[in-house]
Amino acid sequence: MQHTNRHIARILQISDSHLGPDREFKLAGINTYRSLGQVLSVLPDQDAVPELLAVTGDIAGDGDEGAYHLFNEAMAEQPRPFAWLPGNHDDFPLMRQVLHQSFRRVIELDSWVAIFLVSAQAGEVAGQLADAELAELADLLHRYRDRHVLLFMHHMPVEISCQWLDKHRVANHRQLADLMAGFPGVKALFAGHVHQAFSTSWQGIGVHSAPSTCFQFAPGSDVFELAEQPPGYRWIDLYADGHLKTGEGFVAGAGQQVDHRCSGY
Repeated sequence: MQHTNRHIARILQISDSHLGPDREFKLAGINTYRSLGQVLSVLPDQDAVPELLAVTGDIAGDGDEGAYHLFNEAMAEQPRPFAWLPGNHDDFPLMRQVLHQSFRRVIELDSWVAIFLVSAQAGEVAGQLADAELAELADLLHRYRDRHVLLFMHHMPVEISCQWLDKHRVANHRQLADLMAGFPGVKALFAGHVHQAFSTSWQGIGVHSAPSTCFQFAPGSDVFELAEQPPGYRWIDLYADGHLKTGEGFVAGAGQQVDHRCSGY
């Protein structure tokens, strides 16, 4: 298939920062506030291209209010418009009170629409899309049926060959698949939670996860295991004809960017 070269938008996805109550908080030996700052400082920039920074959950490591104040500080220092959604470690009601940026369900980018879904349920690690969430998604897909659509959520709807993480996939993924089947405008789904870059095809669309801005989980592991891989992010380039390209970057240190991979859909 021949694609047009008109690149209309770039979305940058970050996820699973696991910020603590203060700047010195560490998790798995990583200062999570510092590693978030390092990722934000090296995100690729493109002049004259509208950008969105999509933050796909677990901003906080334990729903602490201090973590959300730190997130406010970090985001105030970066120039991009951004949207966020909650993860299973977050406190969604508290986020709505503390974060300077309100929760935004829909972001329009020219002929594209990004829809932000809540798969995190209070007190649960695994993902679930509430009935009301699915109903609202159905309404939005009808409303934007003439646009190219991206879905963002915290949990993956597919297995990634990590037994301990696959138990957390969106429990009602079949309902989601049935819903998406009626809307060919849905081009891809992007998630977090799994602390690794992963891409596959599901129900005819691309499904991708973003690496964490702190530490990564070992791919293909049956039990909890960390990978020797630096903090990272995902980039998504959108084109006017409805195709996209996506890849991930990893940050070996402040100002150094490595391992930039790409796939197209």
